[in-house]
Amino acid sequence: MKLARFGMYMAGFMAVVNISVIYMALPSIERGLHAGIADQQWILSIYPLMEGGFTLACGTLGDLYGRKRILTVTTWLFVLATLACALAPTAPLLIVARAVQGLGGAALLSLPVAILVQMLPNPQENEDAIKAFSMIAGLGAVAGPVIGGVLVHWFGWPAVFYLSVVMGLVVLATFPAVTENEPDPSLRLDGIGQFLAILSFLAVSFALIEGNANGWSSPIIMASFAVFAIGLALFIAVERRVKQPMVHLKYFKRRSFDVSLLVIGIVNFGWYGIMLLCTLFLQNVQHQTAIQAGFYLMPSNIAFFVANQYSSQVEKLIGQRAIVALSFVISLVGIAWLAIVGMNSPSWEVSAGLFVAGAGWGLIFTPAASMGMSAVTAADEGFASGAIALSRSLFGVFGIAVLGSLLAAGIAHAVGNRVYHHSATTALSQPASQAFVDGMHLAMVVCLVLTVIFGIAVSALTPSKKTAREGASA
Repeated sequence: MKLARFGMYMAGFMAVVNISVIYMALPSIERGLHAGIADQQWILSIYPLMEGGFTLACGTLGDLYGRKRILTVTTWLFVLATLACALAPTAPLLIVARAVQGLGGAALLSLPVAILVQMLPNPQENEDAIKAFSMIAGLGAVAGPVIGGVLVHWFGWPAVFYLSVVMGLVVLATFPAVTENEPDPSLRLDGIGQFLAILSFLAVSFALIEGNANGWSSPIIMASFAVFAIGLALFIAVERRVKQPMVHLKYFKRRSFDVSLLVIGIVNFGWYGIMLLCTLFLQNVQHQTAIQAGFYLMPSNIAFFVANQYSSQVEKLIGQRAIVALSFVISLVGIAWLAIVGMNSPSWEVSAGLFVAGAGWGLIFTPAASMGMSAVTAADEGFASGAIALSRSLFGVFGIAVLGSLLAAGIAHAVGNRVYHHSATTALSQPASQAFVDGMHLAMVVCLVLTVIFGIAVSALTPSKKTAREGASA
């Protein structure tokens, strides 16, 4: 059991490290592969996009063929694709390899939680298992920026991928100790729903990332938004009619389930997008080295980790609704702080703003995940964990796309398209640096406004008291 737990926790650690270390490699990738800001958005977002789009299918495949078996196959795919990332000679090939890596990694943050829950004899231990998994994954977030900075500084950007290859092999070595669940051969994969989901996610991501370069009213961008809208409508129609849907729409009638997904979503919208902005700001505007930038970014993850450890105690003390409101207020203070950081501000102010925002995000993550898991029946725990992972990935992609596009739009507006295309992601001149800061402020203000809107919505929807498993009778 101990080896199995280690493997599942390592899978979560590896998945989060793989996301966080890549930020530190962006400037080196830009120089080495001539990747512009849109390329970097794709390098960051294509992994969580493919991961999130395939997460729910992994849950179904795990229930159909065995969670251990599916996790083994997807981990091998992850390792091989990660090796391809390290060897990629061009930005487009790196993006393709990252997409395959995301498909392989789809199970790394969803199935381990379900496997841990199924291996626990006492259902009351579920929240502790989720908390422990989140803690280990959180350590990956804490260590990621510094590990990435050191690897990039001393060994170059491919080293961040070689690290994940090694960790993936360690995870695979623990699988013999993992208990397999009883497969359910009566289940069927919702192939049409899976196709429509990924198509819709790709379409909206393309529109948001490429909108600045192609023009927001250009035919290709308008067509992409149309594909997203039509695909989403068809997806919902299919899920309502298919006998075994990928998404159980009935659970969206339960406030606790909706709140869980929305809270986790807005947390990751802010984290993914703001980390992109701060990484580029520190290295390209303030000319910090990769190692220095890693240390300046780390406080956000430390605060998240520490707050997450005490979130359950705080929730028991003040209640569900109060902890949601408190966490959003704290994160808003941090985002507002970052929104006023200037070109000549000391770098520690970036750390301070990230620390405060991270504390707010960490305070609510585990209670929100627990709320979502308790909203479904025991038979649908795989779906619930997949839905939580999907919310994290999809909103994270939106954070990168929306805030990154606002940054690029601000730069393009201030200094012209020539500088936007060729200088936005390298060490910048004084005028270009100020333009970057203006674009960053715009993106932060939009993030602040969206967080306020989501915070008000989820605070109103959150039940005042924690309830028992709502899906018991479903």
